[in-house]
Amino acid sequence: MPVGWLNVRMGVLAVCVLALAATVGARSGSARTARVGPATGRAHAAEHFACSNPADARRKCYFSTPSDDVRCVWTPSPNAATCELLASGRAYRLRPTGKAKAVHVELTRRGERVPANQIVLFPEELSCQATKVVMRCNQDEGFGEFKLSPHGSHSA
Repeated sequence: MPVGWLNVRMGVLAVCVLALAATVGARSGSARTARVGPATGRAHAAEHFACSNPADARRKCYFSTPSDDVRCVWTPSPNAATCELLASGRAYRLRPTGKAKAVHVELTRRGERVPANQIVLFPEELSCQATKVVMRCNQDEGFGEFKLSPHGSHSA
């Protein structure tokens, strides 16, 4: 591996770590990393992170947009995020290498609702971000990605 490439990867890693630390440390803001769970109204409620339990590394993790328009599942083997837009049945699967592929699935299980503007991180540079009705998953260091929305879904 050329030394220049190694320096670029280390620089990207440092920027990602700093951004993650700043995002997790901030209690308010538009983008939060992996903060999932219903508001309990208690001042000292424990925060929950989607797909972050130790057992989640070995089993499927289900999650959805806050409006439940898009349902998703992450499978550890093979490492893949699959999401379905319930209104149209359109679905895509994304793995850490390659581009998003249109698939046919029926995700009946809702799973955890990801708060708006939440980023859920998975192994091998794969992540998904939710807004109220849109789910976008991408490769953090690649070109594969998909967006599922009632008004304009696409994949690359």
